[in-house]
Amino acid sequence: MVGSGSRESSSVSERPLLFGHTSGSRPSSPVYNEKQSTAQSSSFWKQASYAASKTSARAISRIVRGLAKSITKCLTPSAPAETSRTASYDGLRGVACLVVFNFHFLYPYTHTITYGYGGVNEDVATRFPHQLPFLCLLVRGRAMVTLFFAISGFVLSHGFLGAVRSGRLTDAVSRLSSLAIRRWLRLFAPASISMMLVCLSSYVGAFDRGYEFQEGEWLTGMWEEHPPRYTTLRMQLLDFWAEWWAWSSPFRWSFYFGYYDPHTWTIPVEFRGSMVLFLVLLATAGLKPRWSFGIMFLVTGYCLSRELWEVATFTGGALVAHLHQATAARRSSRQLLPNQSVSTSTSVGSSQADALFGLHIVAFLFSLFLLSFPDDGAGETPGFRWLESIAPLNYASAREFWQPFGAVFILCSVEHLHSLRTALSSPLPQYLGKISFAFYLVHGPLLHSAGMALQPTLWTYIGGGSEELSDAHWLGGLFIGWMTMLTLSIAVGHLFWLMVDLPLVRATRWLELKARK
Repeated sequence: MVGSGSRESSSVSERPLLFGHTSGSRPSSPVYNEKQSTAQSSSFWKQASYAASKTSARAISRIVRGLAKSITKCLTPSAPAETSRTASYDGLRGVACLVVFNFHFLYPYTHTITYGYGGVNEDVATRFPHQLPFLCLLVRGRAMVTLFFAISGFVLSHGFLGAVRSGRLTDAVSRLSSLAIRRWLRLFAPASISMMLVCLSSYVGAFDRGYEFQEGEWLTGMWEEHPPRYTTLRMQLLDFWAEWWAWSSPFRWSFYFGYYDPHTWTIPVEFRGSMVLFLVLLATAGLKPRWSFGIMFLVTGYCLSRELWEVATFTGGALVAHLHQATAARRSSRQLLPNQSVSTSTSVGSSQADALFGLHIVAFLFSLFLLSFPDDGAGETPGFRWLESIAPLNYASAREFWQPFGAVFILCSVEHLHSLRTALSSPLPQYLGKISFAFYLVHGPLLHSAGMALQPTLWTYIGGGSEELSDAHWLGGLFIGWMTMLTLSIAVGHLFWLMVDLPLVRATRWLELKARK
């Protein structure tokens, strides 16, 4: 997702290499005298090459076997006792991350994924099934980012609110302090490492094919910025430092889309939203639950009115956590009450349960409809024109106002729909939720490098040039590319989770313990 946010100019004066060509001539190679070569040296290099290729094949085979074993272990269902109370929300995060991948994969190849069905547009077709409400959520990536923020707000505040309700205020404050101390490292350290890898990969030319793709005939969707390539490693690192310094500022309220991975614009947003949430939670910790909920509600409304939809989504997730804890408290109190008349309680309870179930189904469908709000052309799209017309005028895009409501409402529905909660707690969504952060960080650079190199090759192999390619061949090549890049992104994401994300989580906890002793 590329935005129009301002970017600070880098102090680096050297021109980047867009296509991997140096601005000057290459140093001449030393002349090799074939007469000096001998049969013995030729035999040596053949043996060395064979040994190296054999060793590489063994190493790759071991990595693949270890990766498959690790993924299989993660997909094995855990015991019910080990299941977290927020497990279904972790699964929802994993599903949302998969949708974000779908969106970014299709982004360079079609404009249709940002428009709704039946809209009036002369340049973009609007009669495809994937543009229909609900079905479009398979590719509505920006709505899923909003859902990320709501889930983060819920998960970060859930344990704190539970401790406050049970009277363990000291424990609650200690928990909040721990979250606040570790939050910067938890978010920025993995993202900084992934961006550094992008920087080094760009220096060796990993994104050259991406530049060629975006200048060629295969780009039929949206253009997205690639990392620059410089002639020297020093200049590459200086440019990365300037870009990282601007991106990592927690005091910038505009969205910053850095070219070393534009998708990491969400990281500073997550951090700012977390800090605002922690401040409100701490300020209301000593209040009665109703007062605490009311103040959080007012903060959410104020943020929405000030166009801070991302912060409002965080605090909206905390509102759902409030309701979740209140529901759990009511259930606990009912179990402590003496038994009522069996016939009366059963009949009344059954009718109330049916009514509530129907209400939660309606709320769930309505939340999906709001999340289906088109990124573009909503004012000309049937079903969304009225919502577009009543959105506050200070919003540049009405989706930024309506999609937070959808994200918060869907969190409310998850708690009360048992079948949905069960599905999200199944092994595959749980696995995707477990690696979701790593998956999110690696998928963009992989799509910009390997993806944009692979997709034109697939289409050329299947049906020739872009003008001769039929719709069936185009869709077939796109599906093969999607499957290939999804598999690669999950595999690399799993490795990043094992080798970077998990060790950093342990390191931040160790550092916190050392600081507390």
